[in-house]
Formats: sequence, C-alpha cells, structure tokens
Amino acid sequence: MSTFEGHIREFPDIQVDYFRTTQATASRRPLACFLSHVHSDHLVGLDTLRSPFVYCSMATRALVLRLEKYPCRINFAKRILEARKQTYKHLKHLLKPLPLNTPTTIELSPGNRIQVTLLDANHCPGSVMFLFEDDHKAALYTGDTRLEPWFVNSLVRNPCLAEYTAGLRTIDTVYLDTTFIERDVTFETKAEGIRELLQAVAKYPHNTIFYMRAWTFGYEDVWTALAKALRSKIHVDEYKMRMFKSLSVDATGGPQTALDPVAPGLLGFTYANTFHDGCLTMEEAHNGTPVRIHSCEKGLGYCSAIRDPTHPIVWIRPVVCRLPYGRGEVPEVGAGGCGEDLNKETDLEVYGPDEVARLREM
Repeated sequence: MSTFEGHIREFPDIQVDYFRTTQATASRRPLACFLSHVHSDHLVGLDTLRSPFVYCSMATRALVLRLEKYPCRINFAKRILEARKQTYKHLKHLLKPLPLNTPTTIELSPGNRIQVTLLDANHCPGSVMFLFEDDHKAALYTGDTRLEPWFVNSLVRNPCLAEYTAGLRTIDTVYLDTTFIERDVTFETKAEGIRELLQAVAKYPHNTIFYMRAWTFGYEDVWTALAKALRSKIHVDEYKMRMFKSLSVDATGGPQTALDPVAPGLLGFTYANTFHDGCLTMEEAHNGTPVRIHSCEKGLGYCSAIRDPTHPIVWIRPVVCRLPYGRGEVPEVGAGGCGEDLNKETDLEVYGPDEVARLREM
C-alpha cells in the first residue's frame, strides 16, 4: 500500500501519485502532477482534483478515464443505475499523456522548466517510472516497479539513462517503494511464479475449470500463459473487457494501434485482412467448447459455469510470496497494495484533514 504523499524534494513544484492537499502543499500548490499507474492506492484525491495538469502514460490515461467504482458498476450491471458512472471521466482534459522513453520539457511557470522522461516500470499496463531533471538535479521516482534482473539490465541499456550509467551525471535521489523491505522474504520472478502455476494446473483433468482471482491490473502475463497452456479462452465480465479494450485505439486494429503491448494478445488484432482473436472473451463457451479459465465478476454471483455444481472448479488465489521456514504465504491484496481495483468487496475512502474539516462545517 502506497503511503507516499507525493513530494519530490528536489522539485517542490510538482506532486506525484498523491493528489490531496498536505502540509507541504497547503501554502505552495503544485504546478504539475504526475500519475505513475492506475492502481487505486496511487489515485488518492484524483477524483476531486481541479488543477493542475496530470501527466501520465497513454495507457494509464485510457484506463483511468474508464474506471468505475465497485458499487456503481455493479448497480449498473443489475440495471439499478441507468447510466455508467465513470469516476474520473471529468478529468478528460486534465490528464495529459506522454510517450515513454522520450525526454519532455514541461514549463511549470515562466522560466521554470523541468524535463521528465517516462520509463517502463514492469508492473501493470501503462505503469511508468518518472525521471525528473533540470540542469543541476535529477530524481528518479519508481512508483511500483518489479526490479527483476532482466529488467534492471534493460534499464542499464536505456539511452535515456546512458549519461548516468556512463558516470557523466548522478541521480540525486531515488524514490523507491519499500513496502516489503523489512520482511525476511525472497520474491520469485514473474517467470518462476508462472512456471509453478502451469506445472500445478497441468496435473488436473482436462474438464477442470479454473477461476483466476484477478482483481486488479497486472495479471495479464498470467492470463496469457494460462490461455496458451490450456488452449482456452479466458471468460471475463463486460467491465473488465471494456477496461482492456480502452488500451486499443481500435479494438479490431493492428498491434501498432495498441496503447500497451498486452492489448493485441488480450483483445486480438487484424493481420492481412484477417482478425486474430485475443485470449479474453465474454462468452462462457468458445466454438462449442466450455471456457476453462474464468476471471469474471464475483459481485454478480459469478457466471453460470462457475455456479454449476457439476463442474469441477479449482480456485487460483495469487500470493505475493512465501514466508521462510514454512511460516505461510503473504496473500495478494492487489498488485501494488491497491486492493481490489477490478473486483471489490467494499469501497473504502480514506479522508484527509481538508475533507474532515469540510464535514465538520456541514
């Protein structure tokens, strides 16, 4: 769970991944804001933000604008609400997308400029790190990042970081998530975790149906691996499909139209005038064969395939890591500690001093 309050000491005129007023910003409002990714613990206060611009990746912008809070989307699905209520839709003109690996100069005020570069964070669709620079200082904000060996090597080769790896410049501060730094645990790589999962599901009979508890963004590689290994589509609800379709400029277009590399594999793409299916579907059966993998909405009582008592169901529950000496597992409460962004049991708002003061006045 992110507890960062958004302040970059080297660049006090900006705020990152936290959009409420704090003691530091009460007398000095930020001139620009930055959003690293779509997980809810990094969106604190964004729904009430009125200014300034918020810079993010193209994929993050697309996802954020279509986010719906859990009660609203469930009530719409049950036809209690007549229209969708997209929480951040009003920020359409405030969210400004930037390309990755492209140093971009932003003028905060006359004569006050910073350069920002978005770097892939290896976390979830659209997730980025921010490299903030001026002529004298540099700070790297990682957001939530998965620093596996291959990924660290890719950063070393990134041309936007070449002057630092060559020793010509120094990054003054790295703002790094330290959620698990005090725990005596070792994290598997994503590849190791997926390999273990595939070995486990391969032991079950061919008529077994698997329910993958994918309640937030970040399980796309797991979906892809399961779909390929089991030769099956993945049944998702309409809301999940809508969210991932936002990652394509045109859901029937080619890979070049995708806002994130995961989009063609999930949604499909057109090649040589032929549409190639992605692994996600809203149908419980595909070509007459029942879908073996499900990540559909649990708040509506699941789909008929999961409710059918004659189907052998295996529930896949992700874990963050295993504790040493057989002391159990750390359950996944959402990638990045964000809770259940796609499937929530409850919807909890945490209010700051400004909101409490307004409630008292009322």
